[in-house]
Amino acid sequence: MIKKLAITGGTHGNELTGIYLVKRWRQNLTLLKRESFEITIRLMNLKAIKEGRRYVDHDLNRSFSLKSLSDNNLETYEAVLAKEINTLLGEKGSIHPNVDFIVDLHTTTANMGLSIVVSNDSKLTWEAIAYLTIMEPELKVYRWQGDEEGAFVDSIAPNGFAIEVGSVPQGVLRADLFLKTEALVYHLLDFIDKHNKNEVLNLPREVEIYDHEELLDYPRNEEDEIVAMVHQDRQDRDFSLIEKGDPLFMTLEGETIYYEGETLYTLFINEAAYYEKGFAMTLAQKKVLSLVF
Repeated sequence: MIKKLAITGGTHGNELTGIYLVKRWRQNLTLLKRESFEITIRLMNLKAIKEGRRYVDHDLNRSFSLKSLSDNNLETYEAVLAKEINTLLGEKGSIHPNVDFIVDLHTTTANMGLSIVVSNDSKLTWEAIAYLTIMEPELKVYRWQGDEEGAFVDSIAPNGFAIEVGSVPQGVLRADLFLKTEALVYHLLDFIDKHNKNEVLNLPREVEIYDHEELLDYPRNEEDEIVAMVHQDRQDRDFSLIEKGDPLFMTLEGETIYYEGETLYTLFINEAAYYEKGFAMTLAQKKVLSLVF
C-alpha cells in the first residue's frame, strides 16, 4: 500500500521541465489528486534554480549515499541540503519512511526521448514501470549502475525512479517533452491508485530494458584535456547499437577514431552535464527482464 508519493523537480537547477511542472501543479493541485494516497511536490535545489545552474557546490543527485548522509563533516550546500531532504522524504533505509515512492523529474541534452532511469529493484518499482510501458509504448527503460551507486534522490524512498527526457538544452523548456513528462507522471499516479485498490492490471511479465555496462570517456591528452568529439555518425543515436569498427570520435584534425569494444547500445550521447564527470556516453546491453508479481 502506497500512502505517500513525492514528485521532485529541480534537483538540477538548469533542467526546467521538472521545475515548471512543479510550478504548474502548485497552481492546480487537483491535476495530481488521487483517492487512495497523498502526493507531495517539491522543488529541490532552490539556490541552483535561482542561479540557473546545475548545482552550487556539487551534484545533488549524487549526494544521497548512506555514507554521505551520515557524514556530519560534509558541509557543502548540497551535502547539507541532501540531509534536509532525506529527513523530509526518507529517512533512507527506514522501515517507516515519510514517503513510499519518489519520482524525480529530469531532462538531458542527449537524444534520449521519453525514458526512465532506474536503480531501485523493488517489486513495486518494476510493476509501475511495466504499467508505464503499456501506457507509453515509446518509453525506454535504462537500468543504471553508473558513476556512484545508491546516491540518487529516489534512493531515499523504498520505491522510485527518475524520468529523463531529451533532447533539451540546459535552461530551456520544450513544450512537447514537457507534455510527455506530465502525461507519464499522470499514468504513474493512476497505476499507484489502481494498485492500492487491488485492481487487476494484467501487467506484462517481461520488460525490455537497457542494462548499464560501461561509462565511456572522451579521448584525452596527458593534461587530461579532451582531444576528440563525438563523431557525427554517432551523435543523437541514443538507444542504438554500436559495433566494432563503427565511427566513435573525431579528432580536432578530422581523424576518425573507431569503436573497438563489444556490441552494445549507446545512451546519454554527448550529454553536456557529463563532460565534467568524464564520460562521453554510456554503454548498455539490451535485454528482456522477466518480472515476478
